[in-house]
Amino acid sequence: MDKIEKIKILSDLIEINTVDQNEKLVADYIGNLFTQHGISFVINEVEENRATLVAEIGVKKSPKILGLSGHADTVSAGDLNKWTYNPFEATIEGDRIYGRGSSDMKSGLAAQVIALIELVEENNLPEGTVRFLMTNNEEDGASGAKVLTEQGYSKDLDGLIISEPTGGNVVYAHCGSLNYRVKSHGKAWHSSAPQNGINAITNLMAFAEKEPTLFDEFEDDPILGSLAHSITKIEGGHQINSIPEYAELSGNIRPTATASNQAIIDILTQTIEQLNQNLAGHLELEIIHDFYPVVTKPDNPLIQQLASLSTTNFNRPAELKIIHGATDASDFVKVNPTVPVAVFGPDAWENAHQVDEFTTISSYLSAITTLKQIISQFFNNFE
Repeated sequence: MDKIEKIKILSDLIEINTVDQNEKLVADYIGNLFTQHGISFVINEVEENRATLVAEIGVKKSPKILGLSGHADTVSAGDLNKWTYNPFEATIEGDRIYGRGSSDMKSGLAAQVIALIELVEENNLPEGTVRFLMTNNEEDGASGAKVLTEQGYSKDLDGLIISEPTGGNVVYAHCGSLNYRVKSHGKAWHSSAPQNGINAITNLMAFAEKEPTLFDEFEDDPILGSLAHSITKIEGGHQINSIPEYAELSGNIRPTATASNQAIIDILTQTIEQLNQNLAGHLELEIIHDFYPVVTKPDNPLIQQLASLSTTNFNRPAELKIIHGATDASDFVKVNPTVPVAVFGPDAWENAHQVDEFTTISSYLSAITTLKQIISQFFNNFE
């Protein structure tokens, strides 16, 4: 493909509004591109107009399988009046392409698609298998990755690249993300006689008072650091002169290798059980999302090869980094915990979820070149 074709593909993807919807349209668009180049694929519509797509290329001389994955959904554009450019029209200004999803992560998704297509065009098929996994709903629960994991697409991967926007840097580890809700059930009564009711807010505060020190037993992770945890939302009561019969709070925790998801859940469960022994009302724990931490050693060949190639193609040293956000890899590793994972893509993490989000054409093209090269190198040494 020439440069104009590559920019056109990214622009087309940006102009498909996938704010919690319409990933099927992206799958159909990518499927049409693959059809034109003889690449077989499967689209799985998991909900109405929401879909995943799986495609493979390779000659299978090597048993190794390298996964490439990206999500098609985006976060909301927010207040459209704050945007300089229409977020659902790809606007090119110099080296920048503006639009919702331009960095997170339609540029990375397009780069993966084009890398596969160009390898086929050049008759430079990888010695093993490259499996492309397009997901839906990554921004709000990662149900697409969950479906693909359940269908077995990640269990046999020997390596995985997630093309989130890293600006050419290579992320070798990231925290998990565990969202939970504590529901407090009390008894409504008129506020003039509070002793006759059970105040759901008061009972909820008993948990909130314990939360800051709940996880003190965990040691800092040598790679990901200390466990981050916060109560982030609280609701309760309907009117000022009634004892509230219901209240709830929600929190987010960022699991690490030394503070596992299950160990955290166990502490939450035990805390709720202990509090219920002394409360007139009842607290209930709900786990909303349960995403695992992803850790690959920085000296892993996939990380090192990718960093070396990126340094050359981006014309600047590729930094090896950790992040505290989660990716679809958090679900994929549940059935394949030892698979090496690299997060690598074009510009730029700090532009994600922002007004006037953009990526750069130069980083987008460099990412395509780097992905093609790492695919070839990944299979160089095989039995």
